[in-house]
Amino acid sequence: MLTVTKTGITVDSYQTIYNRLSNQFKKIYGNDVNLDSDTPDGQLLALFAKEMETIHQSVSFIVQMLDPYQAMGQWLEQRALYAGIIRNTASYSYIDSVIITGKPNTHIPLNTVLIDQNKHQWIVTEAITLNELGSGRTQLRSNELGNYKVKINEMLQLSTIIIGIEKVIVNSESHGGSEEESDADLLKRFMLSHSINSNDERLGIKAALYNLPGVAKCEVYENYSHLTDEKGIPPHSINVVIAGGDDEEIAQTIARKKIGGCGLSGKLEKKVWLYDAQRLVRFDRPIRNNLTVSMRLGRYKSFSDIDTQSIEKHLMALDFEIGETVYATRLISSINLTNGFYIKSLTVNNSDICYVDYREYAAITKVEVFIDG
Repeated sequence: MLTVTKTGITVDSYQTIYNRLSNQFKKIYGNDVNLDSDTPDGQLLALFAKEMETIHQSVSFIVQMLDPYQAMGQWLEQRALYAGIIRNTASYSYIDSVIITGKPNTHIPLNTVLIDQNKHQWIVTEAITLNELGSGRTQLRSNELGNYKVKINEMLQLSTIIIGIEKVIVNSESHGGSEEESDADLLKRFMLSHSINSNDERLGIKAALYNLPGVAKCEVYENYSHLTDEKGIPPHSINVVIAGGDDEEIAQTIARKKIGGCGLSGKLEKKVWLYDAQRLVRFDRPIRNNLTVSMRLGRYKSFSDIDTQSIEKHLMALDFEIGETVYATRLISSINLTNGFYIKSLTVNNSDICYVDYREYAAITKVEVFIDG
């Protein structure tokens, strides 16, 4: 039977429920009652057992979703709200400047659709008319929510031809876009929130910084000794290394959360006002360390296809923390998400281990796959 205890909840399987109801039926109608599946009584018994199984599973699911560490989707959002944490929603990407050339006085209306090299659509946010030299400048917004990258000098194509337009060239890199925060990232922030009210230790600062919009990665290093440490942090100081987020908000948070008398280390300097005084805040932005993963694979069966694109996709989706060392052997589980081969050799930047500096984070940007046989 469905049982709730101090340690959790237990439910019975369909067969256990069916057998228990069957015994009860026999007590009521006698042992000679026919409960075969082709009889009305047998079908009614099976219906009762199935409905009870569904109810038990539903109750079990609800109990599971009330646990923040097992909850998903909206259930996790509801648990996180108890700590005042809201899931970061997706935002549009923007291009501040594109140059359009063509026949003078050609009009480009609002909401004109342009397409980049990756087939993503961009919307004209400011209608323009080309000047007497046949040139004009406008801004674009991605048609869909998300982080879409477009580089300077990339050519865009019109979705619908406008007579008189010759070419559209990107004049500034895209920015501002973000994907909706995943359950894993939301849970990570929720777990860190347990330390957010602490003012005198690095986890409290780290939790507060992770709660700022746009922050993707953050590490807070602390040197409580009397000597400069191996990370280059002066005595009795902290060094915040943070990717994403607004400089002003980051500086305000660090100044507000750090304990008095604690020094700040970092190449970036930002002056902020706090408690009627101007404070100088220092922190660092991490550098991306681009990695190349090389592997040699063997086929399980001759002439069988190996989905190298899937391998590349899974590896390049890996997310590494600031200062996290990358071990080639740790990548095997992601590679094995694709079937049909075995791994003969695997390296990261031509080595078994790739050490990452304290103010860097690893990103797999190139995957080389060599197949034997």
